[in-house]
Amino acid sequence: MKTKDTVLKQLEEIHNRMLKAEDLKKNKINGVKAQFRNSAINLVDYLALRSKNIEVLQKQLHFMGLSSLASSESHIKTQVINIMEWLGHKETTTNEINATTGLKQLQQNISTLFGKSEIDEAPPIMVTFSTDFGEDFQMMCDLLKNGMQIARINCAHDEEYTWVKMIENLKKAVAKMNMPCKVYMDLAGPKIRTQITGKKEKHAKLKVELGDEIILTDTEQKAVKGKKIIRCTLPGIVEQLKPEHCVFFDDGLFEAVVQSVVGKQATLKIVRISSKKSVIKSQKGINFPDTIFQINPITDYDKKCLPFIAQNADMVGFSFINNANDMQELQERMSQLNKPELPIVAKIETNQAVNNLPSIILQGMKHNLMGIMIARGDLAVEIGFERLSEIQDEILWICEAAHTPVIWATQVLESMNKHGLATRSEITDATHAAEADCVMINKGGHTMEVLKTLHNILSRSRKNNYKNRRLFRKLSIAERFILDDVDNRMNEVNVSK
Repeated sequence: MKTKDTVLKQLEEIHNRMLKAEDLKKNKINGVKAQFRNSAINLVDYLALRSKNIEVLQKQLHFMGLSSLASSESHIKTQVINIMEWLGHKETTTNEINATTGLKQLQQNISTLFGKSEIDEAPPIMVTFSTDFGEDFQMMCDLLKNGMQIARINCAHDEEYTWVKMIENLKKAVAKMNMPCKVYMDLAGPKIRTQITGKKEKHAKLKVELGDEIILTDTEQKAVKGKKIIRCTLPGIVEQLKPEHCVFFDDGLFEAVVQSVVGKQATLKIVRISSKKSVIKSQKGINFPDTIFQINPITDYDKKCLPFIAQNADMVGFSFINNANDMQELQERMSQLNKPELPIVAKIETNQAVNNLPSIILQGMKHNLMGIMIARGDLAVEIGFERLSEIQDEILWICEAAHTPVIWATQVLESMNKHGLATRSEITDATHAAEADCVMINKGGHTMEVLKTLHNILSRSRKNNYKNRRLFRKLSIAERFILDDVDNRMNEVNVSK
């Protein structure tokens, strides 16, 4: 069979696979708001494509001088159909989403969520507010002048009185500068922290060595001579652990493996220490990448914050969301507050959230425009640092297919924010961030310098590049979503023939 015929047959199989996926996922597609229906279809089509490896097909298309399907996330089925027609496919099929309408829908969603932004301009920058931002009017004006388009208030810090001062100061600056700025407020979410027993609980620390066994518990414990004990601040966690599960402390600096679990106590073995000071301190984060927890990401504290957020924010950040049910619960709470239209930004920072990303997006589309944040701090610990670059790209692709805006967050130009000078690798990282639709910077002592530098980097990056050509190996996220339903249905058809 000629190469042309072989390629056309493969494309026809892909097109048929997309149609089968649409049929099998029609309940999810029909469940979204009408304005997002085409985006939902395009997402399902893209996941159907990416649930198989088509690298060889891409190379064949490239050598034939045709589109290799890369950078076609926003209109994937139309791109497949167009190539088929170039190769002589007789049947003409129309599709609502094409290169123009797909990009237009994405840009409209970005502008609605983050404020006006053009493709060839720097992505909007989100600035995390420090407590003193509520007092410094000139700084607020300077932030707007130098590119801040979204103000981030983290509800894990400060209190309503301080948040009010921040927002009022921002509104005054916006009025004076005549420059718009959205308000984004983060829910704190469940905080899983260490607590070390000692004379000064807040600053207590536990010295550990490679091979040490430690006791992890979620109940109050007194110091026991000869035993190394760490309390987990969130009840109900420890009893859900299983032997061989990994546990990370302090942003992954310490790695342990569960040896056994008895009631509310787990015995762990320290297998890696990546810190010069081999001490685990109180109030450091704990991550459980192998464990699927049954916990509600909306805490009692979050519930108290929601009325204020509903009245004052332009969007709400949902910390530690894991699945579509979590998204549904927050949507219902916003409806109870008469704010069902308030956009929700799902913060992807756990392994579960990565695996459930398509379902989270489709659930979000049921109520209103939503966004995704790649929260790279906890996410890197959860999935493994070596996989972060790969996973953040996958999130970008999937979200573009869904025409869903993405925020690139955590440790952007962090050294500059802390010490006044960025590392070379951080500059490269910031350049990569231009592929997202918004970039977030954390609090620090050099916020203004970071803002100016980041705006410069992003502007230059967007002038050189918007999307890259990519090879489409199989995505495990897509495979999980599509599962075997499409293959099974196609096999049934083949058997009947």
